[in-house]
Amino acid sequence: MIDIGKELTLTTDTNESFYCKVHDINDESVYIDYPIHKETRKTSFFLDGTEFKISYVGKDGAVYQFESEVVSRKKMTIPVLVLTYPGEEFLTRIQRRRYVRVEASVDVAIKTKKTAYHTVSLDVSGGGALLVKPAHCTLIEGQLVQLTIVLPMNSGVYHYIESEASIVRTTEKNKQKPATVSVKFEGLAEKNRQHIIKYGFEQQRSMKKREYS
Repeated sequence: MIDIGKELTLTTDTNESFYCKVHDINDESVYIDYPIHKETRKTSFFLDGTEFKISYVGKDGAVYQFESEVVSRKKMTIPVLVLTYPGEEFLTRIQRRRYVRVEASVDVAIKTKKTAYHTVSLDVSGGGALLVKPAHCTLIEGQLVQLTIVLPMNSGVYHYIESEASIVRTTEKNKQKPATVSVKFEGLAEKNRQHIIKYGFEQQRSMKKREYS
């Protein structure tokens, strides 16, 4: 059974994501507060019959997922949406990434054998990062580069993370997104990895405070 107060992620068939919390649950229904859009941070409203894929992190650290739809609205101690709940036997367990990526825009320097470039990150994790690809920068899959990532911690301290990294993939610019380069850390010092993970936790806490404030 999903615990009351558990945070859920709702994903629509158009891949829009929303956050909410469980207010109550029984064998057939789950009652949630009104979902908040992941990007706009605005409260969202849905018609009966709207379908979602719902996911959450279980006590074992794994991600669980199930399909659901809006059944009705109800006034409890707060206004809630009533969603269908298929029961524990219909939950799908999903393997988690070893390191959780968090959205973060921090300064990054990329150094190749010939040139150094300045850019910013789109997300970071203990295993790698997604970066905005610098203009006029040629990077190919498997290429090794040197990275310097600047992490501004909540304490006011700045950590300068230096590591070799391999290029995993690149994407070209389109109308919605900039050109990107995905990198994997190679030989990252464990101390620096822990700095990145701690920074990620701080960003997640800050995001949740904004969503529910």
